[in-house]
Amino acid sequence: MDCPNCGTWNPEDKIKCWRCNAELPKPEKEKPRRRINTNTWLWIGIVIFVLFMVLQQCFLFNDNPDAGTWSPFIMPLV
Repeated sequence: MDCPNCGTWNPEDKIKCWRCNAELPKPEKEKPRRRINTNTWLWIGIVIFVLFMVLQQCFLFNDNPDAGTWSPFIMPLV
């Protein structure tokens, strides 16, 4: 790490510059990346499956035009 005051290189473990005795900035610690575990993927899959089933039952794949729900896949007879 270079000293912000005089520009002299100092080892990472030093607190003060060996040349000008100025305070050195503390190195920033890397934050660990958050990983999505298997349980999270399982819950995401379950939610997507349930949403698909609800949408299927409500209106998306309804082949009966007399069922009372609108289906975007059925052309109205005019």
